[in-house]
Amino acid sequence: MKSCLFLVIAFFLISGCKETESSLEKTTNVTIRMQWHIQTQFAGYYVALAKGYYKDEGLNVSIKEGGYGKNSIITVSNGLEEFGTKWTADLFAEGDRFISLANIVKTNGMLLISKKKKNIKTVNDLKGKKVSIWFIGNEYQLYALLESQNINRNSLKIIPQKWNMSQFLQDEVDVATVMVYNELQTVSKSGYPRRTLNIINYKNYRMDFPGHSIFTSKKYYTENPDICRRIVRASIKGWKYAVNHPAEAVSIVLKYDDKKILNKVHEEKQIKEIIKLINKKEYRIGIHDGKMMKKIERTYKRYNLIKKNIDVGKLYTNEFIE
Repeated sequence: MKSCLFLVIAFFLISGCKETESSLEKTTNVTIRMQWHIQTQFAGYYVALAKGYYKDEGLNVSIKEGGYGKNSIITVSNGLEEFGTKWTADLFAEGDRFISLANIVKTNGMLLISKKKKNIKTVNDLKGKKVSIWFIGNEYQLYALLESQNINRNSLKIIPQKWNMSQFLQDEVDVATVMVYNELQTVSKSGYPRRTLNIINYKNYRMDFPGHSIFTSKKYYTENPDICRRIVRASIKGWKYAVNHPAEAVSIVLKYDDKKILNKVHEEKQIKEIIKLINKKEYRIGIHDGKMMKKIERTYKRYNLIKKNIDVGKLYTNEFIE
């Protein structure tokens, strides 16, 4: 009798082991679409891929670049890809189709710059000037900044900014938009270091918004909460490593640069600025700051950038931040 009982227990133990091994071997294929081209702005995801953090979570992750014709909002909305990165405020402007799973960069680092000879020092000085900005959702932050200072948009000329700084360098515009980790470096290398510029920082006007978040569609989130948890967990692990090992993170990103267009020195400077914007000392990586989310909600509703009946609290979650 004891022998029979032992055999039965052994059978179930062996079966259980086989099932566990089988479930570990099973992987889920998912894609993360970046909001822009490969660079250290997205280092944490490439680190997670290279270090096997996604694989450890049973995920076979493909990271795709963003850019023209590669909008993560469109691909995720249509179910073509599971995850994407996007500025948090841009997601809110899309209504309630998406949910932000983790806010990685706490301040987006967007600035307005002008040459000192223009004598443009404050937002009020923008009146009557030509101001360029990227019309991919970035314009909303500028609109909110102007409205916060009771400045009518029509009192200045807002024009689309090219993906290089030629308009600024050739004085086609008075004020240009830069990211502190990218275009500000480009301008400096082109002969205009910080000391030659006047910089309007959104943060000084309490109009700074969060940087990029990992997001998915509400439908995918509802149907696949465990996959969402695993993608967030592995991504944050990758970002923690990148923050603590920036030089190695740069090397990893360069390895994935198939077109070999990245400049190592530029990327080294960029990741230092990105780490500052992640602000690990003040925030846990990935956490959504409720006060910041409320500020976006108030600002966007006030200027009709999101519908009045949308509850921003339902457009993001901290449930996957451990």
